[in-house]
Amino acid sequence: MNKWFGLADCNNFYVSCERIFNLPARELPVVVLSNNDGCVISRSQEAKDMGIEMGVPAHKIADSINKKTLMAFSSNYALYGDISSRVMNCLNDLCPAVEVYSIDEAFLDLSLIPTEELFGFGIEIKRKIAKWTKIPISIGIAPTKSLAKVANRYTKKYHKEKGVFVIDSNEILEKVLTETPIESVWGIGRKYGKFLKSHNINTALDFTKLPESFIRKYFSVVGIRLYRELKGESCLNLTEVEDKKKAIQYTRSFGRYVTTLSDLEAALSTFASKCAEKLRTQESCANVLSIYIRTNPFSKKPQIYKNITLNFDIPTNGTLEIQEKVLFGLRQIFVEGYDYKKAGVYVTGLVPNDAIQGNLFSQEPDVKLQKISKLMDLVNAKFGKDTISFAVQKSKTNWQGNAEKMSPKFTTHWKDIPKVE
Repeated sequence: MNKWFGLADCNNFYVSCERIFNLPARELPVVVLSNNDGCVISRSQEAKDMGIEMGVPAHKIADSINKKTLMAFSSNYALYGDISSRVMNCLNDLCPAVEVYSIDEAFLDLSLIPTEELFGFGIEIKRKIAKWTKIPISIGIAPTKSLAKVANRYTKKYHKEKGVFVIDSNEILEKVLTETPIESVWGIGRKYGKFLKSHNINTALDFTKLPESFIRKYFSVVGIRLYRELKGESCLNLTEVEDKKKAIQYTRSFGRYVTTLSDLEAALSTFASKCAEKLRTQESCANVLSIYIRTNPFSKKPQIYKNITLNFDIPTNGTLEIQEKVLFGLRQIFVEGYDYKKAGVYVTGLVPNDAIQGNLFSQEPDVKLQKISKLMDLVNAKFGKDTISFAVQKSKTNWQGNAEKMSPKFTTHWKDIPKVE
């Protein structure tokens, strides 16, 4: 049986999410801004046509926003995450197997679909996702995962209207690889792209014509797999079960300078809570905790960077235990007299919940605290994040980022559900 992979990619995903509920946004160029409304991280096609580049600082497009010729939104990750889950659930209903690759991409196993029906099947997936979620997608279909990525890019560039493209012959494969710049190939990137161009390798087709000895000399096993995949040999299978993370972090820049210990305690306690939630979601516990605080390196004000790493006596994923350790560490490194701009919490040394190594000199994990953490997760999942939190997290909000243009959380907060009158 021939292998066939699809890559379903949501078009301009963050912008598309905003346009579901905001009708005026469907008529104007739209951008979505990063945390603290710093720079552009998603653009509608109309915004791209205006010449707005990815990563451009928000202040450089402020004139267009003020003149209402461009609509801007603060990033609303609660909305994007929920819409992403809906899209992925729909794909799971439509396809035999799905690998969620990112918030807006998923690989599809289409090997059971007859070759002559692949294009029509892709069109049907695209139609149903648009109908069920209002999110436009593009689908690239090919005999390998790497080629499915290439086909998806080709779809967006040359077949926008249909939104589906299938690499099902050697002639089509050669044409597509010829028109794919080497730096655009999945896994190559800017660094290797520059190296390959110095050897006159400018397209994906040039790459496939290299002798394998060249690939073995300059690339790792990952590069060899990519080389073979681009030649049509499937080396990468679908991963339906997501690998657990080996480390979890939560970092943020503050919306304004933070100068007091109490504000930093509120911020880092919140970061600790987020890390604990992620640990429980993947059923892991952490052995090691690291935190850092720093000033703005681009400011002319006095600079400082402080960090500390601490060990837990027994691996934990409890919110209270992690918060207590964070607050202890913060008090060790905090220095008065500085304007702090960013902080972060890292948990590492992760182990499964059921593989915790005990300690003769430490108490067993507090069962009551574990139940409290699980109950908080259930309540926050049902009624919205931070419905229940520890008091220290809400003592002050001076640290929170700017999000003046954030849309409501239409699908995750009861009070934000759209009303029909």
